[in-house]
Parts: sequence; structure tokens; C-alpha cells
Amino acid sequence: MPLAVGATIRVPDDAYRFGEGPLTLRITEVLSIGPFEGRVWAEVRGHEVTPDGTLRARARFAFVRVDRVTLISAGPQLAGSMTRPAPSPNHPVAVVAEPSGPVAGGPGSAEAAGAARP
Repeated sequence: MPLAVGATIRVPDDAYRFGEGPLTLRITEVLSIGPFEGRVWAEVRGHEVTPDGTLRARARFAFVRVDRVTLISAGPQLAGSMTRPAPSPNHPVAVVAEPSGPVAGGPGSAEAAGAARP
């Protein structure tokens, strides 16, 4: 689905509320997605992308029809979401163990909860 933080979308002027002309938006937040007037709509916040490719400084909200959204750019790849290549005889892939518990400073950690470090 193209409605993800970091994605840049384009929506025709008859498929979003409120504004005039086509909207090109870099999404910073997806607030809600759900039915409205028989279609699926999403409320998003982001920065409008001007025709020369720069971002407007002021954030704006838009209520967009999901089926009319065109993905312009998927945005930056998030750490941990990259796909790993399949191993081959010529280029084996090393397997690296990842921590199974909370990462220091991450959600659920003592640091995130405000606990003092020993």
C-alpha cells in the first residue's frame, strides 16, 4: 500500500479534500484509513512537494481517496526491512544473530522507561 510514512504520493484534485489541483505529498503520518461515501479514504499529514521537487515547510492534512493515489516514491528503506539475497555457491550469505530482547534505548527497555543505568 502506498500510504506509508516517507512515501510521496500524487492525488488528482477530485480525489482529495480540500484543495485545488493535483496534490503531491510526502507523507509524515497516516492518521486514519476507513470507509467514507462508499470508498476507502485516508487522512494523512505531510509536506507538499512543489513542481520543482522542493518540500513546502508547512505540514498539511489531506483526506485522500485510497484507490486514486499514485505512488511517486516509496521513500527511504527502513532498517531491518531490507531483503537479504538468497545464498549461492559463489556468494554465501553470513547469518548474523539478532538480539531477541529489547535493544538499549528501544521500546520496552529500561532506558525508554526512564530507569537509571547502573
